[in-house]
Amino acid sequence: MVSICALMAYPWLSPPGRDVAFLIVAWGTLLPVMLTLRHTPRADRAPWWLLWSALALGGLTSSIRRWPGLGDDIPQFLPVLGTVANALLLAAALAVVIRRGRNDIGGLIDTTIVSLALGGLLWNVIILPRLEAGGQSLSAKASLFATVVLLSGVFGALARLLETGSEHVRALRVLMAALALNLAGVVLIAAWNEPGARLAAQMMFLAAYICLGMFGIDTTAAKLATPSSPPLDSLGPRRLIYLGTALAAVPLWAGGRVLLGHPVDGLFLAVCGAVMAPLVMLRIGRLAAERNRTEEALRYLAAHDPLTGALNRREFTSRLAAELREPNDCALVFFDLNGFKEINDRLGHPAGDRLLIEVARRVLDCVRENDFVGRFGGDEFLVLFRNAGQPEMQHLCARIRDVLSEPFVHDGDTLMIGVSMGAVLSEAGHRDPCVVEELIRKADEAMYGVKRPQPTIDDVDHGRALPHPAGP
Repeated sequence: MVSICALMAYPWLSPPGRDVAFLIVAWGTLLPVMLTLRHTPRADRAPWWLLWSALALGGLTSSIRRWPGLGDDIPQFLPVLGTVANALLLAAALAVVIRRGRNDIGGLIDTTIVSLALGGLLWNVIILPRLEAGGQSLSAKASLFATVVLLSGVFGALARLLETGSEHVRALRVLMAALALNLAGVVLIAAWNEPGARLAAQMMFLAAYICLGMFGIDTTAAKLATPSSPPLDSLGPRRLIYLGTALAAVPLWAGGRVLLGHPVDGLFLAVCGAVMAPLVMLRIGRLAAERNRTEEALRYLAAHDPLTGALNRREFTSRLAAELREPNDCALVFFDLNGFKEINDRLGHPAGDRLLIEVARRVLDCVRENDFVGRFGGDEFLVLFRNAGQPEMQHLCARIRDVLSEPFVHDGDTLMIGVSMGAVLSEAGHRDPCVVEELIRKADEAMYGVKRPQPTIDDVDHGRALPHPAGP
């Protein structure tokens, strides 16, 4: 309340009174931010520490500038302190953007590119001509340019958070208002160095301090530490037009000035290119990575059973055909679960699904890294032992039998499931590569040769290979 009263009375105060009012507001914002900082979890304190540091350094800079005689002794430090304070404020806003918008990096990059382009045009069209007319030094121009462009970029990123947020966060609007007021004050002082403009700019800085203090104590600010729900990130025609316009704006403006015979700020063009290019490459890289992830996910879905994660029938058959073309022995195992229908009927299909998932997990864990496990259908599974002869086949079948003989637990109930298993060996020296379906059929027949009606039978029949005997 004191800060708001100081802002309202500011135009009618004397110069010393204005200095006192400004310092009261500047330093007064530190207390609420510190109180909020102390009650914020340690993992979420980074934005508030940066904000408090920015306010403290800003208050120090204002005190030095307004203290009688002190600002005249060290004037060279004031622009540096002001730039650092703005940088800390930007870092605080960026910390909010990173935490809140971590699920929308692509959208934030797009908005930042557009905002940087608008900030660059603001600099060149309005601010730079007036600075050149006033004879400002290169260092002062560079510091002000960085402030204007970075404030514009961060403001755009915050606007993206506001646009895509699924819930209303009042603190975000307050933070955006603070940055907008700060940017407007910077532009006013730089472009219109007149008493009226300086007064308006000082009032904007006061209002920005008040907004930052309100942001620090706003109860909704804690929501900014959690990511928002990810929006649909698609480069549609509308967004492509925005990006294309933003990327072309600065070169078109520079080309127009050259055609009209006006000078062009080469440093500005170089800095804009150096800032824009990494953002564009980052955006392209993220799109390429997302496309690769999507293609990989589609390939996985096309090759695997959606319930168990084992290979589906088509993919397993394809890999089996490829293996039969290799000059190595292999073994094919076909097994199903005894009593599975009774479990489905008694406990329901969700229990049956969980049982199938656990069966697939156990088998996938016990086979070798280069072996293949597939779901043939229902409760029937196939296992391909690659580069395996008769001894390896017997050993690996025993491993599968052992892991599936252990009890299954469902909602506190212990279930015992037996398996009927048939195994067929295929030797490389006597192999017909066109007998994939026949090999599967023989393994299936070997399984049914030992299948019994009892739900706990656990047996293995080592069938015959095609077209030769697989073993004794």
